[in-house]
Amino acid sequence: MKIFKYLFLIIPVALFTSCSDDKESNVKNDFLKKTTSPAIVGETIEFAYAMGTTSGRLNTAEAVASIPGAQGTGFGLYSYYTVRTGPTEASIQTVKETSTNGATSTAAMEEKVDTHYMNPVVPLGTSRSDLIAATLRYYYVVPEEARGKEFSLRFAAKSTDGGSASYQTPAYKVSKMDMKRLIVMTNSNACYFSVADMEAYTKEEVENRNLSEKIDFVYMYQAQLGGFTYNHAFVSPGTDPMFVAIPANIPPGWTKNNTLMEKRVDVRDAQLKGSIPNVYIDDIDFETLNLSAAVDYVLDCKAEEGAFMKTADGKYAAYIFINSLNTDNGGTMTVSIKRYPLK
Repeated sequence: MKIFKYLFLIIPVALFTSCSDDKESNVKNDFLKKTTSPAIVGETIEFAYAMGTTSGRLNTAEAVASIPGAQGTGFGLYSYYTVRTGPTEASIQTVKETSTNGATSTAAMEEKVDTHYMNPVVPLGTSRSDLIAATLRYYYVVPEEARGKEFSLRFAAKSTDGGSASYQTPAYKVSKMDMKRLIVMTNSNACYFSVADMEAYTKEEVENRNLSEKIDFVYMYQAQLGGFTYNHAFVSPGTDPMFVAIPANIPPGWTKNNTLMEKRVDVRDAQLKGSIPNVYIDDIDFETLNLSAAVDYVLDCKAEEGAFMKTADGKYAAYIFINSLNTDNGGTMTVSIKRYPLK
């Protein structure tokens, strides 16, 4: 049983709502959901599936999703272990080949691996042993069909002597949100932003495609306006002209939406920012969003700040995160967005 002690050191006990049937089997298994961020359509949710056998060697692993994943769903070829001389991970191929067909992903296991992977006291590269324990990575790419629903997985492992075990995960909620990262806006050029499209447009694109009714805010940059600090700003097309640094950027005849905005200096969503800490905006934040005291402009924006917004038609709430700012070339801003449907 030493192999199981080593194997499960890297996999914490799963949630009590999960269920394993390995108590009477020579094959043992466990799992961990490694991804902590909200499950958003198009994003990848990573799991670690651990399995080991006391009889024979590992033969196959399987994962069956309650809702088939999008392209890219399936097992990886490599397992990982912690290097004894430091906190880094090293990879080792433990899977010969993988396939995903509909809801079912399978992995055919290697017959032998470096003994060091299973017993770190044995020097690396000195011997090979039957593969009797492995922790695989399984990647679930959230499909459109799962939006606003729940999905679960059933993992299973088999050994060469016919032993088997399986593990049913709890159900995981899929967000109703959409997300798009690193959208570049430029002052007086691609400065017209549509929350519905999650896209920045130029004036020519707006006019040629008759998109003015979709424009929720205009990005503008100017150091000062009327004696106060302006800098990088979001302004609704319908805001008071006193907050519009460049009047020519909001032509007459366009739809003048008044988008409610609330500046936030303390919300640094890890999915939008692309780094830790693991703090996230989730559906509940939009469902409970109160913009009763909001205005229709945000001035003096800074990097790693943002703004909650609600579109004038009431269809969407959004959070715009500012990844970076630049005053070169008249001003540029890179933003990322999470968008939630209200209707």
